[in-house]
Amino acid sequence: MVINLAAHNGWKLHQMDVKSAFLNGDLKEDIFMTQPQGFEAKGEEYKVCKLVKALYGLKQAPRAWYAKMDEYLRKVGFQRSESDDTLYFRIQDKHMVILVLYVDDLIITGNNEAHIKQVKEELKAGFKMTNLGTLHYYLGVEVSQHPNQIFLSQTKYATKLLKKFGMEDCKPSLTPMEKKLKLSKFEGGELVNSTKYRQLVGSLIYLTSTQPDLSYSVSILSSFMQEPRESH
Repeated sequence: MVINLAAHNGWKLHQMDVKSAFLNGDLKEDIFMTQPQGFEAKGEEYKVCKLVKALYGLKQAPRAWYAKMDEYLRKVGFQRSESDDTLYFRIQDKHMVILVLYVDDLIITGNNEAHIKQVKEELKAGFKMTNLGTLHYYLGVEVSQHPNQIFLSQTKYATKLLKKFGMEDCKPSLTPMEKKLKLSKFEGGELVNSTKYRQLVGSLIYLTSTQPDLSYSVSILSSFMQEPRESH
């Protein structure tokens, strides 16, 4: 359950966390809200507040935050990837720094530790951030970093998945699906709980991030999402 990534020239993955990320977003629309309970102005309880910054819960908040961060990253010399809006890179001489933004988490890597440290300081100057050091765990993926190698695995996620669906005591198999198995949409026993089935298939799809050998069997199972049966 491990992917071995060859880390070019000893690149390491670093992680930073933005404090109250959505509160940094600037609103371009006029948005009003009632005064917070317990903080109403005496004699002016009927008045409303005009928001200047985004708040958690606003549908505009994520977009406003990403726009704010995008503007700042471009200001300090980063370019946004044409294929992925959350991927940024900066090249100075022969040194490159790559940054990935996911809501309030940032993953940073590059071929020069001094430049990575400089980027961290620039980010701290623009936003309140916590430097979490080298990356160890991210969105259910465990990261183990060694000289010239980075290992990704989902051992904890897979174990949790087995327990959730009562399979922690199951026997291991050399293949993820029975050989020459043929499944039918209309045959294969009684109908089962479709919601639970979809949860299982969705969880397995995420597990293929580090277990690509599951991809074929999971794709077969995902074709029976509407009316799953016992055989599925």
